[in-house]
Amino acid sequence: MNVATNYLREHLYFTYRMHYVITEGGEAPNVVPDRASVWYFVRNSDSILEEMHQKVINCAKAGALATDTEMEFRVLSAIHQRNANKALAELIQENIELVGMPEWTEKENGFAKLLQKELGKPETGMPTKAGKLMNYNSERFVGGGSSDVSEVTRVVPTATLLFPGRVPGAISHHWSAVASNFGSTAWKGLISGAKVMAATAIDLYLNENLLIKMKEEFEAYEKEHPYKSFLPEDAKPPLELNKELMEKWRSKMEKHCLEAGK
Repeated sequence: MNVATNYLREHLYFTYRMHYVITEGGEAPNVVPDRASVWYFVRNSDSILEEMHQKVINCAKAGALATDTEMEFRVLSAIHQRNANKALAELIQENIELVGMPEWTEKENGFAKLLQKELGKPETGMPTKAGKLMNYNSERFVGGGSSDVSEVTRVVPTATLLFPGRVPGAISHHWSAVASNFGSTAWKGLISGAKVMAATAIDLYLNENLLIKMKEEFEAYEKEHPYKSFLPEDAKPPLELNKELMEKWRSKMEKHCLEAGK
């Protein structure tokens, strides 16, 4: 199957995303396993997600046919693309500029520069200017990640606020991101973000026109893109997915707490 999907990449548009990891591959190199499992992430815009998913399933079917193997698959989750509310985002941006950036100390800037040096990034220290609105609806946009907040955006007008505590140049899903979100810079970022959220809530409470504008934008999108679930009718939540891993770390944490209590 994986050979087939890698050949499939030659026929996919450059914005498509497809990742996999072999979760069960056998127990010995010289023995054909009686069972093998692979976990795929298939990411795309709503309009072509189902088509791409079916192409991957067809690759699995072809692999099963070629090896005289029985094949079954399960959909663990299915998330829509994000519908960011521009009216809400513009209001949040106004409050970001009103609240302003935190004042960083010499020590905080020194830590940021050391981290940037370690990563081979420009040693500029903590950010001093607020970011601008991002246009996620651009036709050529190919960045971004996956998040279940996308489902929330299909229920209620939603926009994303980025807090300013992270060191510029830190890498997502990396130790540098963890190191950035610790200590006084993280607290300052949280406080600034909380102020922006509170100011935005007050604006919406006091100005009904802003609320109406948000809702009209949201309803117009939903009318043009009616919601439907991408999950199969018989899908069940994968509650067992990380059970062993969670139990492992829970027991370690309990042991640590008991030792600390002594």
